Amino acid sequence: MSVLVVFSGVSWSPSAIEAVDLGLGAWPTDVRERLETMEARGWHPEDYRRTRTAGGIVSATVSPVAVEAGLRALDAGGTAADAAVTVALTQVATQLGSVVSYAGIATALYYDASSGRVHALDAGYTTYADETDPLSIPPADLGALRPTETSGPTDAHGRKTLVPGFMAGMEALHRRYGRLAFGELFAPAIACADEGVVVSPILAGFFAMRAESLARTAEGRAFLGQSGRSVPQAGDRFRQPALASLLRAVAAHGAREMYTGAWAREFVAVVRREGGRVTEADLERYEPVWSEAFATEFAGHATHVTPLPNLGAYALAAGLHLADHSAFSERRPVWEDAHAWAQFARICAIATSAPMLGEETAARLRDKGVEPSPEAFLSPEFAARLAEVLTDSPPLLEHDRPRHSNALVVVDAAGNVCALTHTINAVVWGGTGIVVGGVPLPDSAGFQQARLAHVAPGGRVPHEIVDTISLREGRPVLATAGIGSSLAAETLRILVSTLAQKAPLADVLAAPNMLSHFGAAPIDAARVGLPVPVLEGWYAEPFLESVRAYGVSPVKVTPEAAEALRGTIVVVALDAESGTRVAVERPDIMVHHAARALCTTRQEH
Repeated sequence: MSVLVVFSGVSWSPSAIEAVDLGLGAWPTDVRERLETMEARGWHPEDYRRTRTAGGIVSATVSPVAVEAGLRALDAGGTAADAAVTVALTQVATQLGSVVSYAGIATALYYDASSGRVHALDAGYTTYADETDPLSIPPADLGALRPTETSGPTDAHGRKTLVPGFMAGMEALHRRYGRLAFGELFAPAIACADEGVVVSPILAGFFAMRAESLARTAEGRAFLGQSGRSVPQAGDRFRQPALASLLRAVAAHGAREMYTGAWAREFVAVVRREGGRVTEADLERYEPVWSEAFATEFAGHATHVTPLPNLGAYALAAGLHLADHSAFSERRPVWEDAHAWAQFARICAIATSAPMLGEETAARLRDKGVEPSPEAFLSPEFAARLAEVLTDSPPLLEHDRPRHSNALVVVDAAGNVCALTHTINAVVWGGTGIVVGGVPLPDSAGFQQARLAHVAPGGRVPHEIVDTISLREGRPVLATAGIGSSLAAETLRILVSTLAQKAPLADVLAAPNMLSHFGAAPIDAARVGLPVPVLEGWYAEPFLESVRAYGVSPVKVTPEAAEALRGTIVVVALDAESGTRVAVERPDIMVHHAARALCTTRQEH
């Protein structure tokens, strides 16, 4: 999954501008070599670095090359939308379609300064109209996340696929808010596909993990062989000529190439060969959805998220309302206050499960005459009763001891803000081995059978993505885009800490993450001794002992285990009065940002 935030320091008007060259060949040699070296090594920040600017800023996960591509779109006179689309397109190319894909999905929030409103773009998956028995879809290969599951019959891998929304979403975002020509935004991605990307140690590990499944098909073997080896190794240059051809076709003809063109026809033929039930009509009718964002009032701010039926609205509303009723604005930051930490852990358990509750928590609510329907999660009144249940949870008498994406945020000089997340919503490349036109297809239907059973055939699949834009008196002050399994919990920690507790962004991002419970069933937040994972070494033992006294049981996990349980959040803070934008990197999170100064840019360590 990938997320990004972009701010542009370039003034613009809706009028057309001259053609621009965003291709890597137009970049200064030293800049390009430095960024490509960072990526080839498997980039991680080396220090806490804060970037403060009054100009353009791009903050995004994983790819320094993609961040620079977005900045160059801003330099060329592009909008926040132009930069966001450029970054997202480039992220897929630099990551070889592993955790993000042109056959994946995307969501975006866009603050339109001219209207003062936040709009939401949903370019999620849709199902196949002829897939009428989703409960019989074979399970996906989720690797280490669920090692006991098998990938199912080899003649039914096509049933694990879905209609992708990413490319249609990028075109829709650009069509509504872009200024540069759509085709120009593809230049960095095409260059990466043409000239090749050096395989980083991380990508080499991905190839080793998926070599067997990719080699299952002729197309998968051709994809694997694009470095000159049967399985690419770290340091190899991985070229993707078939992908470059597809990107040129989309740049020239628009997203319809992937929905009604040659790629779409190949998609249908290959997926049906592999047992899938797709038809050309499934792709032809795909449309991204624009709507007003869902807003929750919290600590004097209106915080916006992608609306229903997607699940992020339930998580955000329940979490922020509960934090309000628990008076977190009057408390110290959760990483300094054991009682606050224990309460917040319960709130995160609710948000992670929303709009479902564990049986014990639901029973306690019903005893109070409150029915926990999905709609109730959006209500402050429901949160008040739920807060009573969590407060009533008795302390411990004895101590208990014990999914991938990209994200980004962009803002332009006119004050427009874009927060965008895109993902395959599966484990790297998926386990199908199906490749269409150089694009491996994720197996995203293979772990959502129960959810798909509640979606009409051919309908849109809800997702849990939580991007936010917070406004104070109608002006944006914070934008986040989150990825990873704990994205709801970590987003809530950042919102509560910055908006209610006024903690500096650098302190908030340097503090320990909230980790996911990563359970398949709803979490019983009211449970005595609620287990909550924490990374070894993050908290002193006296702090954890105090947390246990409040009825929560911290469970220490190793750094390796924490990687699967943590969320990565891209955050940009805005000072509405001064126009200053701030982003922060931390050493153990793969978020990179860079800025162009309208006035002055300072990078502080």
